[in-house]
Amino acid sequence: MTQPSPAAEALTRHPAPGTRRPAWLLGAASAVVASVFFAVLALGRWNAGNSADYDLGIFAQGADAWSRGQWPESHIRGLSLLGDHFSPLLATWGVVWRIWPTPPALLITQSVLLGAALGVIVGYARCRAGWKVAVLIAVVGIFSRAVLTTAMFDVHEVAYAAIGLAVLCIALLQHRFGWALAASVWLLLTKEDMGLTVFAAGACWWWMYRGDGWRRPLALAGLGVAGVIVAMLVLAAVEPGSGSGYLAYFGIGKSNKLPVPEDHSLSPQRLLPVLMYVVLALVIGVRSKLTVLAIPTLLWRAVSSNIHYWALDFHYDIILWPIGLLAFVDVVSRYGVPRLHSWQSAGVGVAIVAGFGLAVSEMADRAVAPGSMFRTAAVVTNIRSLADDHLPKGARVATQADVGAYLVPTYDAYSLRPDQHPSVDYVMFTGKPKWLYQVPKCAKDKLIRDAEQVWRRGTVTLVKLPHRQRITPTC
Repeated sequence: MTQPSPAAEALTRHPAPGTRRPAWLLGAASAVVASVFFAVLALGRWNAGNSADYDLGIFAQGADAWSRGQWPESHIRGLSLLGDHFSPLLATWGVVWRIWPTPPALLITQSVLLGAALGVIVGYARCRAGWKVAVLIAVVGIFSRAVLTTAMFDVHEVAYAAIGLAVLCIALLQHRFGWALAASVWLLLTKEDMGLTVFAAGACWWWMYRGDGWRRPLALAGLGVAGVIVAMLVLAAVEPGSGSGYLAYFGIGKSNKLPVPEDHSLSPQRLLPVLMYVVLALVIGVRSKLTVLAIPTLLWRAVSSNIHYWALDFHYDIILWPIGLLAFVDVVSRYGVPRLHSWQSAGVGVAIVAGFGLAVSEMADRAVAPGSMFRTAAVVTNIRSLADDHLPKGARVATQADVGAYLVPTYDAYSLRPDQHPSVDYVMFTGKPKWLYQVPKCAKDKLIRDAEQVWRRGTVTLVKLPHRQRITPTC
């Protein structure tokens, strides 16, 4: 690859007039296809009975509260969600819930957000690097483990970050400060750690446009710092020692008591997110200045003691997804497509193969079959029928992690976990052999022995307690 010419630099900032319409038509088509695909996966997981309290049940309860004009609270999480993560943007889920009050509405909304982010990226790629690169980005983007883990991990606020980061990256590449500012505000309202990324955007702006002076990069960097400070103050004020308790994973403050395995060793697994970014950027994209935006996320994940932050099995990689894809587009638009037998083309090929391999393994691990969207598993039917037949509306129910989301919003669901002690009238759990926060069999047997009444259908058990009491599922 050679250095970009002045003409190529100009094209990077301003597209040819005739390229706009086909660029965004391809982007719109990619957005629709991706949204449908992600929705099919998410709804298939829902119908298969694999959706969970963490996080669909939590955010469904939050959306329900927002829709009634109340601050978001989740009995499953056991606190106000504004004290768990700083995500005011989730008030928009309250609007969705007002129209269609059911958890699948949030799954579809998230799918549309992720699809829209890909559409923006593909449209920009078509405009800057041609239709072949744009089609490659569309395919790689849809079948990326980073986005599939988010689409199949029920819902999470970082879905909003994907489109915000796509716009921020493009604004940086096109030298559009207003759009960069707007995208930065969007990100700050998404999650508390996004302030670090906005700070990095200030550094990136300075690196890309040093001739502009310090005012704009300092404005972005200052906005990022202010965003982090405001977010942490709100978290500490709303739920002292809860949301800010995530800092305990970095050796600061007290734990928020989430039952997450910790590891303080220098495990090589800490580098997995870095490898994911290299794959997303198709190797050669790492030389783009946009890589600066990925550094804060890669750093805080690497230094944390929370092993889930290092893993590739959750939603954390969605932050890297738009940055990596657009970094690749940036490099190709500046330096051209790598020659066929060069090391760069070999690197791109290896990254594509690795990316598809990771995606296939993720879908296999989640056991998601698109056909599940069109049939409801027996466990879901049994949860609903037991609830309809024996639970009064609004009943307080402690639920195993694979049950609660299916009871929102008709019933008041709580989490059946050793670290929480909800006061409830009923308990519902399944007999699935493996599940997150699984209730021990001996604890289930004790609940059944002490029950006033027990109903069973298939693998689902509903227990009516003799009186309202605090539940701790331990033996």
